[in-house]
Amino acid sequence: MKNVAAQRILFPRVFVCRWRMLWRLSSISCSAMVLWLIGVSLLTCALGSGAAAAEDCQKAKAFYKLGVSLLNYEERRAAFQKAVDLCPSYAEAHNNLADALENLAALSQGRNFDEKGLSQGNRLLDQAVQHYTRALELKDDLYQSHIGLGEIYLGQGRYQPALEEFKKALAISPLNERADEGLKEARKRLAQETDRGFRKSEQLVARAKQPSPMSAGRVMGVENHTVRDRESFHNILFAGWSAQIAQGEPIEQVNEIGKALSSPELSAFNFVIEGHTNTVGGFEENMKLSWERARSVKSYLVKQFGIAPERLVVQGYGYTRTKVKPDNAAENRRVEVVFLEKDSGR
Repeated sequence: MKNVAAQRILFPRVFVCRWRMLWRLSSISCSAMVLWLIGVSLLTCALGSGAAAAEDCQKAKAFYKLGVSLLNYEERRAAFQKAVDLCPSYAEAHNNLADALENLAALSQGRNFDEKGLSQGNRLLDQAVQHYTRALELKDDLYQSHIGLGEIYLGQGRYQPALEEFKKALAISPLNERADEGLKEARKRLAQETDRGFRKSEQLVARAKQPSPMSAGRVMGVENHTVRDRESFHNILFAGWSAQIAQGEPIEQVNEIGKALSSPELSAFNFVIEGHTNTVGGFEENMKLSWERARSVKSYLVKQFGIAPERLVVQGYGYTRTKVKPDNAAENRRVEVVFLEKDSGR
């Protein structure tokens, strides 16, 4: 079909108007006839493409049905990916592909508590966000996609965007318990984070040892750990465009973190140190800077407090995970520490 259509489109280039052919064209001009032929060719091509697309979307439904029946997340991802490839406008397939990616992220991060494992999981989460977002662009009443985005944002410590997604989900499905639970968690975390300021080690230990773990901790990520707390520090500042921790309150705050992380009360914990920036400057330089600053904090904690390096994993996100609007707000420049308690009996 494509070759035929191409020939039809190209045909007018070799069409020669000759005076002796005008009697065949009657009162229609040569140029009008050429335009008519082009139009017919394009219409034929469009109808053919539309029929092929409809056939592909029908095939996609079979892969979607297969994906729903599978229990293995890698197999589910493959099935839903095939459905999306065949029918890019299939909103439900985008949603289910995102869900599979989200679960695979938790599994990949759980295999090894290290930089590689967390980075791999984070890439999968980024893909999940893309597909949840695409699903909502195609079908804005998919409350499941709003919940999926909300839970990812909540696990990433982005409480305001999480709250907004849960609200949207509840506007569509008012009695949804999962969305309601997520909304309550996001509100609680936002209230706790407001104007936290300088924190002493005792406060950090107490919060990490709180009896109830963070909900949506699975998407943060580590299978054989429980996410107990996430602390966002806006007072850990660095010299301009460098990874050197500033003197005064910034270094004092890092010292309090060191005391908490090296305390006997948190001996069963591992920690993730995240570097974040705002959108001032380019993408690459901010991404590099966020990694360097996270590593600078880890290096300081290892040297000054004797914390085993394998208990500290760093991640740098640049400005890909801003928390507040606008994206260039100073509040988006921060260091975050995630407290993960190793599950007993594993």
